[in-house]
Amino acid sequence: MATPDDPHAASPAEISDDLATLPLSTEERQKITARAAEQEGDLIGPYKLLQQIGEGGFGSVWMAEQSKPISRKVALKIIKLGMDTKEVIARFEAERQALAMMDHLNIAKVLDAGATEQGRPFFVMELVKGIPITQFCDEARLGTRERLALFGDVCSAIQHAHQKGVIHRDIKPSNVMVTLHGDKPVVKVIDFGIAKATQGKLTDKTLFTRFEQFIGTPVYMSPEQASLSGLDIDTRSDIYALGILLYELLTGKPPFDAKTLASAGYEEMRRIIREVEPPKPSSRLSTVAGDERTTLAKAHRIEPEKLGRLVEADLDWIVMKAIEKDRTRRYETASAFAQDVAHFLADEPVSARPPSAVYQFRKFARRNKAALRVAATIAAVLVAATLVSMWQAVRATRAEKETAETLVQVAAERDAKELARKDAEDIAKFLGEVFQSPDPSRDGREIKVVELLDKAATKLDTDLATQPAQRAKLQHTLAKTYDALGLARQAIPLQEKVRDYYLATSGPEHHDTLAAMGNLALSYSHLGRRDEALKMQEDLLKHRRKVNGLDHPETLSAMNNLASTYAHVGRQDEALRMREEVLALRREVLGPEHPDTLGAMGNIAISYNDVGRKDEALKLNEEVLALRRKVLGPEHPGTLSTMNSLAVSYAASGRRDEALKLNEKVLALLRKILGPEHPDTLMAMNNLAVSYAGLNREDEALKLGEEVLVLRRRLSSPEHPDTLMAMGNLVAFYNKVGRREDALKLRQEVLALHRKVNSPEHPETLKAMHNLAISYFDVGRKDEALKMREEVLALRSKTLGPENPDTLRAMSSLAISYSNAGRHEEGLKMHEDTVALSRKVLGPEHPDTLRAMHSLAISYSNAGRQDEALKLKEEVLALRSKILGPENPDTLRAMSSLAISYSNAGRHEEGLKMHEDTVALSRKVL
Repeated sequence: MATPDDPHAASPAEISDDLATLPLSTEERQKITARAAEQEGDLIGPYKLLQQIGEGGFGSVWMAEQSKPISRKVALKIIKLGMDTKEVIARFEAERQALAMMDHLNIAKVLDAGATEQGRPFFVMELVKGIPITQFCDEARLGTRERLALFGDVCSAIQHAHQKGVIHRDIKPSNVMVTLHGDKPVVKVIDFGIAKATQGKLTDKTLFTRFEQFIGTPVYMSPEQASLSGLDIDTRSDIYALGILLYELLTGKPPFDAKTLASAGYEEMRRIIREVEPPKPSSRLSTVAGDERTTLAKAHRIEPEKLGRLVEADLDWIVMKAIEKDRTRRYETASAFAQDVAHFLADEPVSARPPSAVYQFRKFARRNKAALRVAATIAAVLVAATLVSMWQAVRATRAEKETAETLVQVAAERDAKELARKDAEDIAKFLGEVFQSPDPSRDGREIKVVELLDKAATKLDTDLATQPAQRAKLQHTLAKTYDALGLARQAIPLQEKVRDYYLATSGPEHHDTLAAMGNLALSYSHLGRRDEALKMQEDLLKHRRKVNGLDHPETLSAMNNLASTYAHVGRQDEALRMREEVLALRREVLGPEHPDTLGAMGNIAISYNDVGRKDEALKLNEEVLALRRKVLGPEHPGTLSTMNSLAVSYAASGRRDEALKLNEKVLALLRKILGPEHPDTLMAMNNLAVSYAGLNREDEALKLGEEVLVLRRRLSSPEHPDTLMAMGNLVAFYNKVGRREDALKLRQEVLALHRKVNSPEHPETLKAMHNLAISYFDVGRKDEALKMREEVLALRSKTLGPENPDTLRAMSSLAISYSNAGRHEEGLKMHEDTVALSRKVLGPEHPDTLRAMHSLAISYSNAGRQDEALKLKEEVLALRSKILGPENPDTLRAMSSLAISYSNAGRHEEGLKMHEDTVALSRKVL
């Protein structure tokens, strides 16, 4: 909202004509105006005014209560009595139109608009119960990284406005509010009262800015705004204001003091804004002293003596780039500004800083501590190998000295020392060539961890060709590093070489061979090569049982991994049986509270969920969580993993608020313990996004889903399963908000990635094709959907057989496409075949069988065979009630569908009764 010193405040000559022409004194006019103005309790349309919460030059803002059609509190902005001139009305309507164009979580929404009985316009906004962002950060004592995270949301909101063709022109703390959604702070940008359109116009009313009219708040005003020249104002003016806002968030004050500017006079104020270079944030902090220093340090949650080091050099560069006097040197967009802040938070080079080799490498080192530790580990292994070689050489020399002539002994010792020296030289050369940093500015690229790993892997084959044992150990280490980075595709060739080496030198049952098989099988599984993983894990378990025994920890670990693969390939019953066996043995061997025992309990809970035993899963997850908190502590990764699983159980049981609360807690803890970019943190972000979607908080789900995908793509390979999962979830969020074309584009990208790493007949490729067909159908491209579903069915029948569950699902989807394309007889026939095969293969109570029965019932109904449709829907409802319970969402959907069939069959009372029951249960459960 505008401030009392708003530059658009009406002059006395602009007050409403009717009042101004009366023969009254100024005092009398003011009394009349006051009596006619809005009062607490007044009604404006359906809105009851409760309290005035803001006032500008031409408008006032009230907290109001709406009673119909829904009950809620809102903010109502109305032109003040006497301010309804043509220009003010135009400005008011421009603000209303600007806000109405926005659809962003961090911008206050317009809910309604209208005019009073006297014809004065008003509009109704989302009520933001917040405080200015600077005040919030200080009162909450947020650190620099937390402030930057909130600032990123501000940039996102302004970027959205710019994309809608609107420049805010008055970004300042009082127009950037922070409110709390639960425990989470949420930014809300408000007051587009002096916004400007970058193209077109915001209103059809007459609206112009008078020559030399001062628009905005001086402290946050860009030089081009203050210059009053012919230079048109563009989005970079908002970038400047964002830079000033960030300056204040970091240092406690904007670069130019408001009182100083106000006392300088009009022309001097303009000169300061246009010409005077402000100090860098770090320089400003270095001059703070006394009570101000103590207060500022407390607000940032640091000791006063550390205040001078609060702002790093990169932040100085970022802020100063945003507030450049020459707008061509600022960030081009708000998103580019936010991206540089994100680079700073991730210890990546920032574009605002002139690059140098030393700077780039320092950033690389900070960002990739783990990788450099790996390099150090490899170096240690190599050095250790050198020492072993030297020791062996000395031992050999001593042995020879006891059995050979003196001359031969001397020659052997000399040769052994020479070999050890050469080994040491070769190892030093290998380390130097692989891990020395090339010039980071050699071609404008960053040095990536994967570049070093790729280089090391290639050189191992050549440089250590004559030392196969040493090479195998290093290949194993590099493969583990690849896998930890989510690069299973690069790890697999190394792991295959390690396995082959140990098979050839040690045999199939040696410990090293079995360990290599286990690692390779896990990588196969991570990359979606489930058939190869399954075969190898079954062989591994057979060897483990023979070599180690039935209850050895390595045997139980092999069983656990095999059970997980069974679950991944849809063999849920086998997975559950094996997990129950693992739990029984671990309890016997390790005890009931051993961490591995608790892990086995958690895995059984996962299996319970997979087979539909939701209540048992929830109960077991609660038990495991209590034990893990007791044994491992509240912040152990195992404890947090169980909290995630329990949140899934809560959501599956309809307890979505509890699931959300738990997911938010897990994410906060993981960010604190593991950091914002750890794979477990990203998984927690994904789970929280799903929770938001389940509670219809689509904007939050979408924003978090997009953030997860950006991080996954940056930290993992594009085709990594976690990246693909993030893409799949984002598709679901896009569909939920009606962005079908975006969902389609993402699914096309997913299919292209699967085709890149998998065969055309691979299950994951076929699943991606199936999903893309759904998107084709959603956007009305039914012929393409039909063609792709026919291709999927042909490939699944060929590779999996006609009775495989995935083949049956493909049949059901194709049957739906036939019906939608008007090929009703083919659709009906295929639905009947699907139901018959599902009953035979999966059983009459399997969820897929029930879904196929429901689809067949719809086909019967469309074909006019209402009695058959009705009978089948009654059967589906009875089975779902029996298996899932009467309050399960799937049961409720079956009730709703059956109610429709009752009505179609003329059994209206039964239909009405069932509809009423469905609504009552849905309100209770959902």
